[in-house]
Amino acid sequence: MNNFNNYPFFDLDNLKSKYLQDKSIIGVEFEKIIVIGVGGSSQGSKAINNFLNEKRVIYFDQLHQDLISSTLEETEIDRTGFIFISKSGNTSEILTIFDYLVSQLENRINISNHFFALTELKSSPLHDLSSHHSIKIIEHMKEIGGRFSIFSNTSLIPGFYFHEDLIDKFFEGASKELNNEQNAKDEANKDFDLFKKGKIINANLVYGPELYELANWKKQLFSESLGKNNKGVLPIVSEMTKDQHSLLQFYLDGQKNIFFEIMSLNYDHPNLLNITLNNHKAAMHEALIKQIGESRERIFKENDIFHLGSYFCSEIMRVLHLSELMKVDPFTQDAVEIQKSFLK
Repeated sequence: MNNFNNYPFFDLDNLKSKYLQDKSIIGVEFEKIIVIGVGGSSQGSKAINNFLNEKRVIYFDQLHQDLISSTLEETEIDRTGFIFISKSGNTSEILTIFDYLVSQLENRINISNHFFALTELKSSPLHDLSSHHSIKIIEHMKEIGGRFSIFSNTSLIPGFYFHEDLIDKFFEGASKELNNEQNAKDEANKDFDLFKKGKIINANLVYGPELYELANWKKQLFSESLGKNNKGVLPIVSEMTKDQHSLLQFYLDGQKNIFFEIMSLNYDHPNLLNITLNNHKAAMHEALIKQIGESRERIFKENDIFHLGSYFCSEIMRVLHLSELMKVDPFTQDAVEIQKSFLK
């Protein structure tokens, strides 16, 4: 049986205190932030910023030459901060982008004032390169892996850089959910019953672009935590209504190994576009119930950061309960090392 109080990623008081202490390491008030991180190092804060429609935080989370070059050309570099995130300090993509940005920017800015590393406080390529260039280092807690780091500095510093006033509500939502374990347990039991019936694909139907990166966060959490020992669920993310014109036929009349969750946003000031989007969502919900027999729905309110904190917490608890039912270790990802072993 899980005891959530024993998990460092749910030690909310400590994590909030550490965030309040460490965010001052950046010091300078930048007009833009560029986050260099992949997977759990960036997806949490990306989900937060996407939910808040925050455009001043930009992500280099893939080796995309044109994106990086065009962003540098269009950005006032002297007013921009760069945060490099890698727990181990060994992430190949981050180190490559680090070297590239140093070569592009060291003659334009004092990188020691604009670059920051968020990594474990131990010798590693990122840690040692940062020290060599006199770049400030923010501690990445060694006990917290990327996909479970939503309430740690990894997600909070870039996620709330421009919205520090919302951090209390975010933690309040998480704290309330943490004390209501039964909801997550019930959801996990429903999931497990579906798995036993052969439903191993979880289609997350997203109605509202502000929720797209939140669904991607969930995709990583579920796939990396549960996909092992020939078990697991494959989460996919569908942008609606766009995917209704490519996948709907399969969803409603294809193989029956999919279970569906609708994620939708209620807008404070709905217009014709948002009303039409909501009508499509309602129609999809009814169609799934009629054709498939079930459909779960999660409704968010625009900019409701309390609910967002609650959701992050509930989905992590759901995964932990599922890992017990499936008898897998949610914290390992040994298979990922197979690909890394072939990197040159």
